[in-house]
Amino acid sequence: MITSGVICVIFLGILATVSDGATTTVSFLSPADKIRLKQVLSSAWDLKDVSSVNYAVSGYKLLGESIPKQQEVCKYLLERASDKNANLEDLFFVTSAWKAIGSCSGALPIANIVKILRDVTERDTSTVSELYYAVQGLTNIAQKKGDATKLIKTLQAALKKDDSLVNLGYSFLIAAQLGTDGTFAFDRIEDAIVQADEVDSRFLQFEGGLSITALLVNGAYQLAATVNNRRSVQTTKGAYSLLEVLGTLTKNKFHLPVSITLASQAAVSLEQPQVTVKVSDLLGQPLSAVPLTVTAESATRVGDDVVVLSKKKFEPVAGDTSLYTVNLMVTKPERGFYKLTVSAAVPKPDPRLVGNIGASLAVKVLSSVAVENVEVGTTDADQTTQAKLAKVSYPSKLTSVVEADTLQKLITKFNLKDKGTGKLMTVHQAFVKLTHRETKAEIIFVADADSTKTYKLDVDIGAKASEFGYLSGQYSMELLVGDSVLSNSFSWHVADVVLKFPEYTSTPTPSKDPYLYAPKPEIQHMFREPDSRPPVAVSNLFTGLLGVPLLLLFILWAKLGVNVSNFPLSLSAVGFHSGPGRDLWSVWRVLAPTEHVPDHEVSSSAWRRHLLVRQQATSWYRAKKKAALDTDTVIALIYQHNSRTFHNVTL
Repeated sequence: MITSGVICVIFLGILATVSDGATTTVSFLSPADKIRLKQVLSSAWDLKDVSSVNYAVSGYKLLGESIPKQQEVCKYLLERASDKNANLEDLFFVTSAWKAIGSCSGALPIANIVKILRDVTERDTSTVSELYYAVQGLTNIAQKKGDATKLIKTLQAALKKDDSLVNLGYSFLIAAQLGTDGTFAFDRIEDAIVQADEVDSRFLQFEGGLSITALLVNGAYQLAATVNNRRSVQTTKGAYSLLEVLGTLTKNKFHLPVSITLASQAAVSLEQPQVTVKVSDLLGQPLSAVPLTVTAESATRVGDDVVVLSKKKFEPVAGDTSLYTVNLMVTKPERGFYKLTVSAAVPKPDPRLVGNIGASLAVKVLSSVAVENVEVGTTDADQTTQAKLAKVSYPSKLTSVVEADTLQKLITKFNLKDKGTGKLMTVHQAFVKLTHRETKAEIIFVADADSTKTYKLDVDIGAKASEFGYLSGQYSMELLVGDSVLSNSFSWHVADVVLKFPEYTSTPTPSKDPYLYAPKPEIQHMFREPDSRPPVAVSNLFTGLLGVPLLLLFILWAKLGVNVSNFPLSLSAVGFHSGPGRDLWSVWRVLAPTEHVPDHEVSSSAWRRHLLVRQQATSWYRAKKKAALDTDTVIALIYQHNSRTFHNVTL
C-alpha cells in the first residue's frame, strides 16, 4: 500500500528537477467512473485470489464504500495467512487487506509472518520487489523493519543489478518507510522522472501501464492528467492503483491539482447562451465550501484569433459550489469555434493549487439560419426565353406543380441569412433532392453560392436524363441545409415537379458495372478424349502371337537335336544362360530407350562366360587323356562347339 510519506520523498525531488509550470487538468473522476470502477472491483468478492481481494478492499475504502461480506473476507484472509504454502506476496496482500478493513475479528499469526518477512530483509540476495513486500508487510502489522543500514545496503545492491522503473518506484516507497534514513533515494528521483514519455504535448506517462505510473509518480502532480486519462481500467489492481494515486493527489499538504471541465454542452446559441464549468479536485469534489472566483480570461475565435470576450466573471450555481456559469452570447459572437480560457481562485490564497490558471476549453457558437428569396421555375435549355419562376416562403410548399421536359432547365434560387446578425451566410451543406413519387428513386444536386452569397441551381433535364434513368413522373423537391455551427439545420419540401422524358430512350445504365458484379459464365474444362481401344479378342490374339517365337525356338531345338539333358547345372552355366534373359527383361520393363546396361553388368556376364569356357575346357581335357587328344585339338573342339557364343571371350 502506498503511504503518504512517499509524497515528501518523491515530490521534493520533482521540484528540484522539473520546471515550475502548472499542468492543467481537464478531467476528473466522475460519478459514472466511480460506479464502473466499483463494478470492476466487485469481481474479487468470489474470494479466489488474495491479491484481487486486497485491491478490492483498498479500492472500496478509497471510494468510501462499505466492504460486502466483511466477515467472510476476514475469514479468508486468516486462512491464507495460516496457510503453510503462503509466500511473501500472499502475506503482503493479506496484511494490507487486514489493515485496510481494520475491524476483523481474530488475530493473524504475527510471529510466523514476522519471521518470513524479516528473513527477506536480512537476506543479501533479496530483490527490490521482495524488499518492498517485506518492509510494507511489517509496517502493516506495526512491526520493526530491522536494521535500516543493512536494509539500505541490500536495496542499493539490488538497484545496481536492476534499476528498472518498477524497481525505482518500489525503492521510493521503501525509502518513505525509513524516514530520514531514506534520503538516499533523492538521487534516483531524477533518473525516474526523465524516463517519462510526453504524450500529445499535454501530459506524461511511464512505459509499462497505469500500475507503474501510479507506483512511480505517486505525488508527482505534473502527471495527474496521465493517470486521470486512464480511467478505463479492467482489472482490480488497475482500479485500485487509479483510486489510490488520485486519492494521494487530492489529499496531501504539498499540492492540490485542480480540474476545470465543461459541465454543460460545448455548444451555445441565442436559445442556450450559458456555458457551465466544473471546478473540482481529481475525485470530482469541490475545492472549497466557499464559492471560488472563476473568470473567463478570454474567448478567442479559432482561425483568426479574434477575442470576443475578456475578463468575464462566472456566477456560482446554487446548490453546488463546484459549478459556475457565464453568458457567452452577451457580446453576440459570430458562429464558429472558440477557445475559452478559464482561471479559478479560492477566497483565501492556497499555494497548493496546481492547474487552476489558464485552463483551455473548446466551445462553439451556433447560429440560426433563415431561408429567404426562394424561387423555383423553368427556362429553355438554350435560354432564348426568360425564366418562369415562382416564389415560395419557408416552410410552405409551392401550390402549383412545376413541369419540365428534356428541352428545359429546372431552376432553384435562394438566400441563407444568419438570424443573429441579419447577414447573408453560406453553409457547408446545401443540397436539392428530387425523389420520384412512385419508385422513391432519389437524385441529389449540390447548390453552390455565387459571389453575392446567393445559391442557384440549374438542372438541364435533357443532359441529366440518364441520371434520372429516363424515369418520367412526379418528383418531390426538397431543400437540405446543414452545418456544424447551425442550431436549426433543416429539410424542406419546396415543391412538386413533373418531369417528362422520351419513351423511346434506351434503358437506364445500371448502377453497377455488369463486368464486376454480374455472374460470369461457367468455365467448362475440356479434356482430350482417350484413344479408342481394339476389341478384347483382337488384343488377346496379338498377345498370344508374342509367344510364337518362343514356341518356334523349342521346335527348332527339337529338330536340331539339342542335347538339353547334358546341360551343366553349375552356377556359371546357369548364370551365363540367364544373363541375356535378364538383359532383355531390363530393356523391356526397367530401362528407358536412351539408357543402356551398366558396364559392371556386362563385365559380370563376360566373367560368367569365361568361367563356363574354363569348365568346359577342363572337361574336354579330361576326355583328351582318355582319347589321347592333344591340347590344341581340345581347344579347337571347344571353340568349334561354342563359336557362336564365345567368339568375343579370350581365355
